[in-house]
Amino acid sequence: MDLKNLSDSNVGFINKNNVKRASLMCTIEKFDSFGRFRRPCGRYFGFRANNRCSSDDLCDNCRQVKLIAENGHTSNIEMDFKVKCSLSISISPNSPNAMNRDYVSLLLQFKEFSQLKIIALCKFSILNKNGNEEYKSVVGVEKFDANKNSYYLQKFININDLLQKQKTLLADNKLTVFFEMFYLLSDAEYAYAVLERTRIGGPLNMFLNDMSRMLDSSKFYDCIIKVGDSEINVHKCILATRSKVFRLTLENKSSEFESNIIEMNDFRLEVVKEMVNYLYTGRSPRIDKMPFEMLEIAEAYKLAGLKMIATESLLNILNLENVCEYLEKSEICSAEILKEFCLRYIYLNADEIIKSEKWSRIVNLYPLLLDRIFKLAVCKK
Repeated sequence: MDLKNLSDSNVGFINKNNVKRASLMCTIEKFDSFGRFRRPCGRYFGFRANNRCSSDDLCDNCRQVKLIAENGHTSNIEMDFKVKCSLSISISPNSPNAMNRDYVSLLLQFKEFSQLKIIALCKFSILNKNGNEEYKSVVGVEKFDANKNSYYLQKFININDLLQKQKTLLADNKLTVFFEMFYLLSDAEYAYAVLERTRIGGPLNMFLNDMSRMLDSSKFYDCIIKVGDSEINVHKCILATRSKVFRLTLENKSSEFESNIIEMNDFRLEVVKEMVNYLYTGRSPRIDKMPFEMLEIAEAYKLAGLKMIATESLLNILNLENVCEYLEKSEICSAEILKEFCLRYIYLNADEIIKSEKWSRIVNLYPLLLDRIFKLAVCKK
């Protein structure tokens, strides 16, 4: 059976090398007065002799200072032409929560992407007077869409910590924030899977419920999937339509009786049931409980949609401890998107990760992956 280039028949949405990079360097001048508007300067401005800066009539400079004090300093980030993004830097000394006062806060906001979904890995850092990173915060992989379009890092760094390193981080009374993001765009109209927590109404909900009832019913099935001594009643038309691997398997059966039984003993029963449930309904409510196994079975049966939701489940919990393990799994299962984000996560956290034993395994067994990380550091793509 030729499995090359086989894929989930309703998926054609993401190229494996489509992870892009965006960055921004923002310098705040006169940091000692940033975020604080005490009073109008009182200077005369404009063409009229009595036109003096006051609380009722601010000059352009005071108006700008007040605007920044209230809303922060905002800079636009160059991204894909389909999306607009901005980064706002602010200080919140008047926060009602005493624990949040006197922190530099960062707000990342996406705009004008109602039909898009964004998977992003972000890093915020402060550059010292030599242009090197002195302080950084790497945010885990986040997903953004029309319902969630921003990320607020309320406590990026304490003002007192900044002042203690004033000679290096606030040289010449300037604060320089560097932002780096790796992101993937996809069409939000395509649902990789309908999770249990997703609210769906209308005709689509009725259709999914009908498909679920058809799977649960013992009527009219014409095929059996056997996992050990257990059996799952299924319909050939569903299997063949949703997976080319199943279609070729059924076509290559030599007899009608043989074509009615498919044995799957390489995966646990619970994993096979979850895959079958996905084939019928697009639902995968238990994906978070067995993402590795779902990734493996999705690769075996070339279900790109199921592979993507398993990837998203793993990206949700990506951290310093598991990134090397996930990178190795992505290589084994040809999970390109998971691999791309793991590589970039390691690149952003190299100082911490290269000290681990798991990293030594990557170095010894996967030299090509190591080369990819070096190229990321050099090319920054």
